[in-house]
Amino acid sequence: MTDRHDEWERDAVVWLTGRRIEAEPAQPAADPWLARARAGFDAWRAAANLEAGAGRFAERVRRRVAAEGRGVRRIDRAPELVRPAVPGPLAPMIPAARAAHAAPLAELGVAAGSGRELFDEPCDLWVALPADLVPGRYVALRVVGDSMVPLLHSGDIVLVDLDAAVHAGAVAVARRREHVYVVKRVGRRGDRALSLVSLNETYPPLELVPGAGALLGPVVLRWCSHRPAKPRVAPGP
Repeated sequence: MTDRHDEWERDAVVWLTGRRIEAEPAQPAADPWLARARAGFDAWRAAANLEAGAGRFAERVRRRVAAEGRGVRRIDRAPELVRPAVPGPLAPMIPAARAAHAAPLAELGVAAGSGRELFDEPCDLWVALPADLVPGRYVALRVVGDSMVPLLHSGDIVLVDLDAAVHAGAVAVARRREHVYVVKRVGRRGDRALSLVSLNETYPPLELVPGAGALLGPVVLRWCSHRPAKPRVAPGP
């Protein structure tokens, strides 16, 4: 606390000195005290401008990331896992998990399918849903790859709403050829195909031919434990 208080006092003195310098007529440059005061004030003002610019840039980045993942609720921790009484294929697990306010978890990997239908995949784990989430038919999938950073990381778990419509701009899970599932942002619709866009610009857009089952549903929530935890502040005396 003492260091931060001293820093505040130093900045305040520099700021007041600068106001005095700006208010008074120009003084001879030969005055050593005035030269040092001017140099200190100029350095303080440059640092303040740099900090303000960095803050504005960070805010623009945050707004851009939020816009690219709009509609996706973010939980910065791993989900609570629930083990069902009897494991089985994913499809019959969906209504059973809904009754327990949970969603079946598929370990298939959204970006790397195995050639099998997703709903035939074996399931022995559910994820507990937030208490305030509207009940519905959901499925949880583990992300593979870095095509959707910074919104999604490899290993994150996304929750897909199977009953919600997928609109342009939404982050959604789509099924491509040979039951390969990908998570992408839905772009513009062409004459014969739908554009699927990665947030990581090193990946080119994909094309999806619309049809039954092509879009699994929008991603409404993601659990991510990759971010470092915020430091805990020890209670004061």
